[in-house]
Amino acid sequence: MKRICTLLLTAALAGSFLLACGKEPANTNADDPSPTAQTPSPTESTAQKYADVVSVPATLESYKIDPVEPLGVTVTDEMRKASVINQGNITRIADVMVRAANGEEITIAYLGGSITDGSSASPQETSCYAYLTTEWWKKSFPDAKINYVNAGIGATDSYLGVHRVQKDVLDYKPDLVVVEFSVNDYKGHNKETYESLLRRILSSETEPAVVSLFLTQENGSDFQSEHQQVAFKLQVPMVSYRNAIYPSITDGSLAWSSVGAADGTHPNNGGHSVIAHLLTNFFRSVQDQIPTMEYKPYEMPSEKLTLCRYMNGTMYDNTNLTATALDGFETATVSGAQFPNGWKTTTGGTASFEVTGTNIGIVFYGTLDGKSGQFDVFIDDELCATIDANFQGQWGSYADYRELKKFDEEGTHTIRVQPAADTTGQQFTILAFTVS
Repeated sequence: MKRICTLLLTAALAGSFLLACGKEPANTNADDPSPTAQTPSPTESTAQKYADVVSVPATLESYKIDPVEPLGVTVTDEMRKASVINQGNITRIADVMVRAANGEEITIAYLGGSITDGSSASPQETSCYAYLTTEWWKKSFPDAKINYVNAGIGATDSYLGVHRVQKDVLDYKPDLVVVEFSVNDYKGHNKETYESLLRRILSSETEPAVVSLFLTQENGSDFQSEHQQVAFKLQVPMVSYRNAIYPSITDGSLAWSSVGAADGTHPNNGGHSVIAHLLTNFFRSVQDQIPTMEYKPYEMPSEKLTLCRYMNGTMYDNTNLTATALDGFETATVSGAQFPNGWKTTTGGTASFEVTGTNIGIVFYGTLDGKSGQFDVFIDDELCATIDANFQGQWGSYADYRELKKFDEEGTHTIRVQPAADTTGQQFTILAFTVS
């Protein structure tokens, strides 16, 4: 169990302060049925239960630096205020900061789509919001060893996120995870996959702090309204780039070109710097609160908004799944694919697999070359989908997925992939299977 910081500020002449556990202030919005708003103040004996107190060198004042500087964009106090929809329970974030101030090793991970990966930032690796935000942490806590994990993968949503989170994020034992899928989520099951994802991260071995990051596009299209219901239920802090910039985009006071690329979706360097500014502004606000606020240890609400059927999701590819039969298919490394370790046919082959779970999906590679065709996917000899991997006319070749079938109980099932009777191409690439 991680140490939980709570209030106990020593005199300045002691040259340090101690933090002990308490309670997060009640939500002052009477319209929000926040669990924290209904929680009574803890008694002294409650606070004493969390007596694992940590000492911070000097004061946190020496660790406070300004948020990331926006590039070519004026971010007003009103925009900063609008960006924090609800700070939720910040105990875990405060704990990470105290440990960082004590010179401990901290791992910060970012999970999302192409924006998190840094698409349209230049240079991509060092101009993306994730890198900029982590650099702020490093400068704020120079005595700490801070590890950076960027798990952004283009054209992925929270469905793929919850199936890849173990390998791409949780195996690194993160202390803080920023989750961004508000641009890529749009399907009917994405509210459930998002809740499954947040719950899985929050309940994972290292009990990391989680921040929900909400982005948007030039036309205002995003999934924030659904995601924020989940984050509010789970008391997860919410930082909204959408709320900060979109009113100014719509009234014409801020040009999209100042923050976004010509595709109307991806932030440019200016946009990435604004996202990092808003995130680090929020983290600075947590720093400011540590000496004077009491904290309630985070407890994940047991009541769910959705069925959360994806919490134990796993992605199987040729590194952890062996086909039961390959006729015209072969294991392959697919250059350029988001998930490259799959199985491929160029001759209209058939492939069979066996998996155990209750929910089964397939990840495939669609191509622009006109060679990919339409393939049928059977589960236990029942036709579940005909997948068209011919992406001619779309924006590019990329990995896509299809949910295949849900079962009431866990069981072992056979999957067979074969050409459709009227396929227009003989090529098909299976990248992975998603199983939960």
